[in-house]
Amino acid sequence: MNFRNYLQSTALEIENQINSYKSNWQLEIEQISPKLVDLIDVFTTAWEGGKRLRGSLVKLGYEMSGGQPNTSINEVAVAYEIFQTSILAHDDIIDLSPTRRGKPTVYRQLGGDHYGISQTICLGDIGFFLANKLIVDSNFDSDLKVKALHYFSRMVINTGLGEMLDIELPHLKQERSEDDVIIINRLKTADYTISYPLMIGAILGGASDEKLAKITQFGTDLGIAFQIQDDILGIFGDEHTLGKSVTSDIEEGKNTLLITEAYKNANNEQKQILDKYYGNGEVSSEHLEQIKQVFIDTGALEYSKNMASQYVESAKKLIPELTESEDHRQLLSEMSEFLVNRDK
Repeated sequence: MNFRNYLQSTALEIENQINSYKSNWQLEIEQISPKLVDLIDVFTTAWEGGKRLRGSLVKLGYEMSGGQPNTSINEVAVAYEIFQTSILAHDDIIDLSPTRRGKPTVYRQLGGDHYGISQTICLGDIGFFLANKLIVDSNFDSDLKVKALHYFSRMVINTGLGEMLDIELPHLKQERSEDDVIIINRLKTADYTISYPLMIGAILGGASDEKLAKITQFGTDLGIAFQIQDDILGIFGDEHTLGKSVTSDIEEGKNTLLITEAYKNANNEQKQILDKYYGNGEVSSEHLEQIKQVFIDTGALEYSKNMASQYVESAKKLIPELTESEDHRQLLSEMSEFLVNRDK
């Protein structure tokens, strides 16, 4: 089975598990207060869609570490997907994002005002602990669950710190640094997208600490490459395919390799374009095209693509140390290429 097929089949398993959990939880909410049902419905509807990449990696980490067949691993995968929806609900408020997965973001569906933002924050907070509870209730040895929860908690903290740093750097208005970009990419993306899903699954599958350390390095390199590609798509991608805005990164002044490298090589005229439009609120399609051209002409786009490729190659060199299974090695190799050659 290739990685795309693995992802599709595992995503279907996770989807079925999510739907079952959603139905049961909605019944619980209705018993608590019918007034909350519509709010919960908006949140659980946001669980739908997406590639289910992170949940699938939980299962892959479990399987490649020798975990025995146990349907409870799908419950842990669902926990990760609910966390993903929750953190994105908060992130969309921070970024003032209008759409997510081709639909209005949660806070926009709830009105986009103080009420909508308040309820979305509450829903996101609840989602974090639903995820925790799913892991606690899963059918694994207690010691393994405690260890998995320890790593899960560390991941949540790292993701929050990465988000804070991502907000803080534009606020400080200091010279943009590639080192800062890489730190954010590791904390905000690599940890929670690649490293920790694989590690949490691997822990429940009985992986050693030595193996977990290797997974961490693999996930860090691949996750940084994933985020570099995400930043490229965030400006050069197709809005319809992505299901989200291709101007929001520019409007918020997001720190990426594209912008740090562009400033490093830009002439005065190019710097004026960046100073005028990058990080200064709403941009038109014309301004977007001007910024894209600066990224191309300064070599920032090519540089970012090359850096992503280098991180992928570094990650792939570690694959033989992650698992003895040739099938799983093949999946990891194909996954590495898939994550940096995707169009959404």
